[in-house]
Amino acid sequence: MAEELKIGMIGTGRIARVHANAYKTVQGGKLVACADVYYDTAKSFANDYGLDSYTDYNELLARKDINGVIIATPNGLHAEQMIAAAKAGKHVFCQKPIALTLEDAGKMIAVAEETGIIFQIGFMLRFTPPMPQVYETIKSGKIGDIVAIRAAIFGWEPANEWFYMKDQGGGVILDTLIHFADLVRWLGGDVERVYSEGGAYILEGAKKHKSPDNAAVMMKHTNGGVSSLFVSWTTGYGNFFFEVYGTKGTISVNLLEKQTSTLFIKPNNKESASGWSYPDLVWSYGYSGEQQYFINQILGKEKRGQATGKDGIASLELVLKAQASLDEVAILPINNAGA
Repeated sequence: MAEELKIGMIGTGRIARVHANAYKTVQGGKLVACADVYYDTAKSFANDYGLDSYTDYNELLARKDINGVIIATPNGLHAEQMIAAAKAGKHVFCQKPIALTLEDAGKMIAVAEETGIIFQIGFMLRFTPPMPQVYETIKSGKIGDIVAIRAAIFGWEPANEWFYMKDQGGGVILDTLIHFADLVRWLGGDVERVYSEGGAYILEGAKKHKSPDNAAVMMKHTNGGVSSLFVSWTTGYGNFFFEVYGTKGTISVNLLEKQTSTLFIKPNNKESASGWSYPDLVWSYGYSGEQQYFINQILGKEKRGQATGKDGIASLELVLKAQASLDEVAILPINNAGA
């Protein structure tokens, strides 16, 4: 059996555990180390997954046996850590958003190109069934030209205050809607203008930092189609609805109410909760799919091209303009930074 690639995790919070769990099914790569500025958090994570731990990510990057890293830290730290990793010769998987400014994102893309590393952004929806099939259906022309895309996205209430802070997380548009900014670009093409409404309706953190916890964003694509996206941190639903309307047909995805399979555990089974449940597609397949693609790119088994740094900066421009539109009550043009 070929030797597995060795991967390090920078940041050991909630999303890091999602990625670590994904590696239970990823072939060709394994986690070997983690780093977090909080000693107890890093140690707990390391104990749970059988890893070496550090409080300084530069110590992790100094290890010659590590081939790549996953950056799963607060959004405002991505640029500094990614650039350091690239300069250390490590391939980089970076959680979304790529950064909080276009300037930082541009620097990250430049260093990736200079060093020749793999640089992938955490847009797991590209790898979540049935979205790859939706992409292929649209590109085949079966539903004709895209007239409209409509989505409702239900994220979870933030677990940490930094999510609300404009210089760290950015609020629900930058942190959560960015998944769908990428998705509608991928499926519907480039965007030429954006308009937003919303606000801090419920969550105290959002009110404190004047960042939205609910928002509606309208995007006009250069090909004439329109995307209408609603994003919420306060419903408690999780998951999403997604619809694509074309000149010849329609695609509807409902991962809020429907999944592809169900599981029933009898009440007398003491090893697990009883009743009906299902393997959620995003959590069970999307995250493992994107990590497998990351490993396969490093191994040369997949061509580069999915969820790239350029996809990251293009989606960042959309959400930054969407937030600015909300702040300024204006319809703002898009320059297509990733083109």
